Amino acid sequence: MNNTKYFLAAKLGAAIHNDDNEALLAIGKQLRSDYSEIALLDALRLCHLFCGVPKLIRSLNLLVPFNCDLVASSGTDGERPFRDVYGDDADAVLAHLQSTDPTTHQWVLNHAYGDVFANSSYSLIEREMASILMLSLGNCHQQALSHVRACKRHGATATQLITDATAFEFVSDSQRKNLIASINQTFSHDG
Repeated sequence: MNNTKYFLAAKLGAAIHNDDNEALLAIGKQLRSDYSEIALLDALRLCHLFCGVPKLIRSLNLLVPFNCDLVASSGTDGERPFRDVYGDDADAVLAHLQSTDPTTHQWVLNHAYGDVFANSSYSLIEREMASILMLSLGNCHQQALSHVRACKRHGATATQLITDATAFEFVSDSQRKNLIASINQTFSHDG
């Protein structure tokens, strides 16, 4: 059973997504005991990008109290963390977001990458590996593919990602097949 911090964060996201309070409490307890209060809070903050703010607040209410210093993160310019994740694809993704909806473009840069990704106790690769599982759970396959590419750029192996996709019991067979296809497609190319 995979109990790494990022895999537990993805499982926490699945519990939030599925409104499974029992699993949420159990995984929250495990993140607290195996890692830290900050690891739990940062997992919740990461999960809200995939599950939404109302579910974040519901989850926070179920998991209080937090026995650590609670300080609001100071937002950072999210473009650099965004470019770290997307690499050579960053310009195309930013242009797409800008042409689709400039407000969403700003939210992605300022909040998702400037507030959440840039201020986390999870490493970049841990955030990415948790993200692909949660994106697959939400049927966001194109976004999961982008994050699989980021995992490859930052040192993850196809074997590692396929092992996680196989072990992540929360996704359907169809979602798992899509994720594994994305992994195989990404790692079969040299670029």
